[in-house]
Amino acid sequence: MTKSPKYFKEIAELIANLYPDAEKIVEIGVGSAPWTLLNLRKLLPKTILLAVDVDQDSIMKLRELGLNVEIDDILNPRIELYQKSDLIYSIRPPMELINPMSKVAEKVGADILIFPLSEDSYLYEFKSPWSKVDHPSLLAFILKHG
Repeated sequence: MTKSPKYFKEIAELIANLYPDAEKIVEIGVGSAPWTLLNLRKLLPKTILLAVDVDQDSIMKLRELGLNVEIDDILNPRIELYQKSDLIYSIRPPMELINPMSKVAEKVGADILIFPLSEDSYLYEFKSPWSKVDHPSLLAFILKHG
């Protein structure tokens, strides 16, 4: 595994600062980029960390790293995976998955934090009740349900 890119380390630090006492945090669409989770594991050792993705090959590789990962499709989610989450987040998700992710977060009473591609942030138009997260180098939007 290569060294964690700065971008993912900054995301993990932001999440750890916003949710220092979180019991459970879920990443949706982890793919083959476990760096945020690996950093969170160090920063929040008492927090249950779970990552989900639809790609079985990615999930198998991440299990080999000792990560808590599950196959799940946010369009047909297994809600029990998200229960008791303080935060659900996704890094550069496809725009069409933001609403389904938000619905899952609302259903389980978790906040949702999205790190979109910059062009997607304009196309999706993160309007109220979404809030832009104040960070000097990260583009992120949060919707609080918890």
